[in-house]
Parts: sequence; structure tokens; C-alpha cells
Amino acid sequence: MKRSDPHIEEQALVEAAPEIAPYIDALKQKGRKTVTLALRQLLRLLREYPREPFLAAVTEAARYGLYDLDRLERMILRRVARDYFLIGEKEPEG
Repeated sequence: MKRSDPHIEEQALVEAAPEIAPYIDALKQKGRKTVTLALRQLLRLLREYPREPFLAAVTEAARYGLYDLDRLERMILRRVARDYFLIGEKEPEG
């Protein structure tokens, strides 16, 4: 039996980031995990990481048809590391 009511996680995601609604719809159809688990993981990513790296990674994942959320998390982490931490860069002397 198909659910007609949206999952509470989906509602929370769409309210917090309406721009990812198309990705959520595709994730529900193409993701490998059960819908509830996938939505919970996506919601956790949204809550745990800064908004801009999260949205940029979701946009890129959607462009390439990537619905593996573990891979999405690595994409977010790469952005967070690049944007928020100066890894391997020397501090200015002075």
C-alpha cells in the first residue's frame, strides 16, 4: 500500500530547504535505501552541516543523478573542508 501522506522527515526537509524538493522526489524513486531511512539521513545531513555546502552538494548530486547519501555526505564534507578550514595552507607570517 502506497502512502499518500508525506513522511514527517520529508515535510521537515521541504520546509527547511524547499529548493531540494525535486531531489527528494527523485531520491524516493531511485535511492537504494528505504524511503524512510533515506529521508532521515538527508534530514540529518541538513541539520548537521552548514546550509551552503549542503545545498551545493545536493545540486551537484541531482545534476549527475547521484542518490547515494553516503557519497552525498562525502561531497558535503569536501566542501566544508575547503570552505571552512585552511587545510595544507600555511598561516601568514607576521
